[in-house]
Amino acid sequence: MRRRTLIRAAAATALAPAGILTAAGAATAAGPPRAQAADLEGLDVSNNQLGIDYARTAAEGRQFVIVKAGGCQLTEGPYTSSSYPGHVDGARAAGLRVGHYWLSGDFLGPAAAADYFVDHLHDYRVGDVLALDVEVLDDSTRLWNDADVSTWFNRVRERVGSYVPWFYISTGALRAGTWTATVAAGAHLWAASWGANDGTWPGAPDLGGHYPDWAAHQYTSAGGAGGASPVDLSRARSWAFDLTEATDPPSGGDPLPKTSTEQDGVPGPVMWQRTQNWLRIESGYTGPIDGAPGPRTYAALQQNLRNWGYTGPIDGVPGTNTWAALQRLAARNGYTGPIDGVMGPNSWRGFSHFINQDRWN
Repeated sequence: MRRRTLIRAAAATALAPAGILTAAGAATAAGPPRAQAADLEGLDVSNNQLGIDYARTAAEGRQFVIVKAGGCQLTEGPYTSSSYPGHVDGARAAGLRVGHYWLSGDFLGPAAAADYFVDHLHDYRVGDVLALDVEVLDDSTRLWNDADVSTWFNRVRERVGSYVPWFYISTGALRAGTWTATVAAGAHLWAASWGANDGTWPGAPDLGGHYPDWAAHQYTSAGGAGGASPVDLSRARSWAFDLTEATDPPSGGDPLPKTSTEQDGVPGPVMWQRTQNWLRIESGYTGPIDGAPGPRTYAALQQNLRNWGYTGPIDGVPGTNTWAALQRLAARNGYTGPIDGVMGPNSWRGFSHFINQDRWN
């Protein structure tokens, strides 16, 4: 299999989760900065990475490995990477979490590419990551768009059921597109953004509001693991390994009732159902449409409210800043009171005028 021809750079629109040819026994680069308790550290490898000692990788504190299974970016057609089975077996034997990724390309349609990927998976187990790497490499000329990407993820779900989907893309390419269907397909974002590319984590990637949140972050191609260097390193949130389903409309497609909050100013379950459905459509909310808001509802709300001046963390804990941003949205829908972050009947009426629109049924 010929090597990729694109020179990768941190600022490039397309980045690849493959590294430069490595040698066994090379000095291991300095480890990543200590992650927060809930974060996991890992790496991704392709047929160019050889000689990685996975037992040593685990001892160094790495917790997952995402392995290139193959791709469809070459004129010869789809292929399986020659090193794929050995990487999976080595990582699995060392007790590491395992993922499998497919490189998108021009030479197979998304549904057919998903079928080829699933048909050639090596030792796939429920809970493994199944990832799509979206970039332009080798003989390919076109970045897969939202429809292509969502088709791939949905077809994989048809084949394997609930799974752990990761959508790999550079933050530059992410910000240049719209990914509504991919969010609705339940794909966790694996964002590529290298910063100084010195082997250390540069901080959270800038999504520019084009995805609800990042689940994993490939932050350098200059790391080291298991006696090999350089390799690509990633940081992942613990929830990045959660099984997901596509986000479907509520109640089998039946429209939601309008909320009386628009008249009485009292928020209740119907208002929150409509809010959850709005957030499902626009902001990647994947929880139930049950009218009982919790951290997932509030996190999706905070993500959406970045469009209305919210600058706080996406932590699912609403406070004054969250509600002030919601009041700004309400002010476009009839609310005339102060933007003080204290929700009252008039604030809820303005917001409910917005949420009662037919498009959120």
